[in-house]
Amino acid sequence: MATFNAIADVSEILRRTLDAGVQTIGATCIVHDLVASPSIGMTLSLTLYEIAEDPSSRNRADRRIVQNNQVTVTRSPTALLLRYMVTAWTGNIVDDQVLLGRAVQTLYEHAIISGPELAGTSLIAQDEAIAVTMIQQSIEDRTHVWRAYDKPYRLSINYEVRVVKIEASRAPRVEPTVRSRHLIHGVIEEIP
Repeated sequence: MATFNAIADVSEILRRTLDAGVQTIGATCIVHDLVASPSIGMTLSLTLYEIAEDPSSRNRADRRIVQNNQVTVTRSPTALLLRYMVTAWTGNIVDDQVLLGRAVQTLYEHAIISGPELAGTSLIAQDEAIAVTMIQQSIEDRTHVWRAYDKPYRLSINYEVRVVKIEASRAPRVEPTVRSRHLIHGVIEEIP
C-alpha cells in the first residue's frame, strides 16, 4: 500500500504520462494550482481540485492475518478518489483544442496505470493500479470549479482517478486466537 505521499505521487504519475503524450506536438504538462495563470506557450496544466473518499471502499473491515496462534489486525487502507482538471494554455483557441485532444488520447491509452509506469513513487511497492476516467460534468459544475479559483471559465477536461489507497500509520494489534467457544441456548419468553 502507498504511504501518505500517494496523492502527490498520483499527480506526478499523471503529469509524466501527459507530458510524454503532449511532447509529440511540442507541448509540456505541469502540475499547477491555478492561483496565477501559467505561462502561455503550448502548456497543459494538471490541477487537483478535489479529494474524496471512495464510496465503494468505505467502512471496510480491518484485515486479519492468523499465524502461530495469533491474530494480527491491521486497519484497512483509506481509499480515495482524486479529481483533476486538465487545461490548455496556448494563447490560441485552436491550439488549445489540439492540445486537449492529445491529452484525451493520451489518458484514453493509459486508462489503467500500473507496473513500471508507477516507478519512483510509493505506489510501486505493492501491486497497485490506478484507473483514470473522464468525468461527465455539466457546464454549471465546471463553472463552479473555475469560480472557486476566482478565474474566468476556460475549456478544460475533468478526470477522476481511483482508487488511491493510503495505508494506516498505526501499528497492527496482536490478539490471541479463539480456541473454543460455548453457545448457550435458551427460550425467549414473551412478556404479556
